[in-house]
Amino acid sequence: MKKARRGPSKPKARKAMDTRVDDLRKKILHLDPYSGWFPSGATKRVMNIVDADLEAIGELETGSDGFVQLAVLVGRRFVRISYYPGQPHATLSTIILEK
Repeated sequence: MKKARRGPSKPKARKAMDTRVDDLRKKILHLDPYSGWFPSGATKRVMNIVDADLEAIGELETGSDGFVQLAVLVGRRFVRISYYPGQPHATLSTIILEK
């Protein structure tokens, strides 16, 4: 009579992380949807735009390849202006936020 082989078993309980370790698995640190648009070797900068009270109301993103995007919250409107290298115009998009 042969015994059935058991596959590798998974541990049932995970070890707790050390309290000194900051768990970043569920935290979005910076969402960057434009990283794929930059050619390799191009650098980019993101600068915050603040109001008189130093509250962030938008950002200006630039790239060494010529990409420029301005995103600002104006009242209840979120305004985004994007310029892509080689284009004769910029793209304007607005979103009206609910109260």
